[in-house]
Amino acid sequence: MSEKPLTRRSLLRMSAIAAAGLAGVSSLLCSNEKDDVKFDFPADTYVDPERDRLPVEQIIKQRKGFRGEKPNIVLILTDDMGYGDLSCYGSRAIRTPVIDRLAREGMRFTDFYAANALCSPSRAGLLTGRYPHRTGVTWPIQSGTDTFMRKLMVKLGLIMGDFGGTDTRGARSIAKGLPLSEITIAEALKIAGYRSACIGKWHLGDFVTDSRYLPRKHGFDYFIGFNGANDDFPVAFWRNETELLKDIGIDQAKYTGLLTEEAVGFIEQSGDTPFFLYLSHKDPHLPCFPSKRFVDSSEGGRHGDTVQEVDWSVGEILKCLKRNGLDRNTIVLFTSDNGPWYDGSSGCLRGRKGQSFEGGYRVPLIARWPGRIPAGKVCSEPSMGIDFFPTLLHLAGLSMPEDRIIDGRNIWGILSGKEKKSPHNALYFFHHDELEGVRSGQWKYFRYINTYTWPLPMDKPNHFIGMVAGGRDYKPEGSDVTVPTMATWPVLYNMRTDPAESYNVIKKYPGVAEKLHDTMIRFEKEFVKNPRGWKRK
Repeated sequence: MSEKPLTRRSLLRMSAIAAAGLAGVSSLLCSNEKDDVKFDFPADTYVDPERDRLPVEQIIKQRKGFRGEKPNIVLILTDDMGYGDLSCYGSRAIRTPVIDRLAREGMRFTDFYAANALCSPSRAGLLTGRYPHRTGVTWPIQSGTDTFMRKLMVKLGLIMGDFGGTDTRGARSIAKGLPLSEITIAEALKIAGYRSACIGKWHLGDFVTDSRYLPRKHGFDYFIGFNGANDDFPVAFWRNETELLKDIGIDQAKYTGLLTEEAVGFIEQSGDTPFFLYLSHKDPHLPCFPSKRFVDSSEGGRHGDTVQEVDWSVGEILKCLKRNGLDRNTIVLFTSDNGPWYDGSSGCLRGRKGQSFEGGYRVPLIARWPGRIPAGKVCSEPSMGIDFFPTLLHLAGLSMPEDRIIDGRNIWGILSGKEKKSPHNALYFFHHDELEGVRSGQWKYFRYINTYTWPLPMDKPNHFIGMVAGGRDYKPEGSDVTVPTMATWPVLYNMRTDPAESYNVIKKYPGVAEKLHDTMIRFEKEFVKNPRGWKRK
């Protein structure tokens, strides 16, 4: 018998039946899910008191014979800034002259990815050099003071995600914050004599309710900033271990300026000691509150106004470095934690925050170190936020940790212009508790992914709606030919000719897709066997 294509009437009828049966959906799902691997490990996987107590000096060593110049490091991270939100990346609505000059004086990356398409896991990957699922920080960390109703809404979201009504299937963080057994860039750099500060948004565990997640417990010498996102009310504002304000509320316009002053002060107090400044802006994450000076300064709404204020902030940092004679011995890195949410531009890219399409993961990266990073260069080789850890440790004369897998790669060869190719054979794209895709060279492959397309935005075949309605093919009776009437999987995109992920070329290049599928399955199996990535002696 041939299978009839889905019609609007049958879709509406199916939706009504599905809504009526929502209460019993969990039992239905158990027998009908696709055979996909879940990265939903037990919470105690991330509890390791013995490793929590291990001195970092036993794990990371200074490289023998290292005589290089240890640079100061300024890592500026924005929140929800899209690939197309800077004028040097094509924006016509937002003017960023300072960041544009930074790009002219350094290297601009076109194919750089955040470690995840969501804020907390992206930050975990950036600071540890490991895919976020090794740390247990797999979704935005929720406030430790959440109300009963907010917790209930999260639970309902998970149920709706299993059903296919929302993109929240597996949407929870396994760990409540970054485990003490993880080593951050700040902890590692201490071994090389660095002084470090975290200024701005933390979002790696609510230290208001659990002191284990204070930034100073994770290697930073100084902290001033917020426990979480600026919309996760109450948003606390702390200095080190002291609460300055229980809730900043919506009086947020002053904070970009205040945090910039703090960053400048930290630089000026460092003297001859090498420093690591992690300036983690709250902007342009919703709600956007530019200071009075920047209100209506852009053509990009309040989102654009806050991006232009960040541009001003970058200028203040650069002026401080110049004024103190530090600019030629400082590497400045500017990037974003993930793609844009409701406002903001992903450029020509498909998708937005929270999605494994390019618009969710691909973000700007600009790197400047006068005399060491060639000026005015553009790099189109794939790299990821997990590469900061090994690259910065290399520059500081440190070895890689001996007891764990570091997923990132040292990209100094690319930054210095001495190497032309990415050190990665493959980069992996996680979505909540699943591994959705892989990129290798010019190719990107998805086993399956929600298309976010009318009339079924959530159509992956591993939940109820997608299983019943998605991936439908029509096969006439007596024919060997099938044609799709809805989305099909897997998909293969050529990033060189189609960065917008508009054309599935899997039928033209089936061998490429098969190779990437096998690569993904091998990685998946190895990961699941050893999710923390501990190396056995």
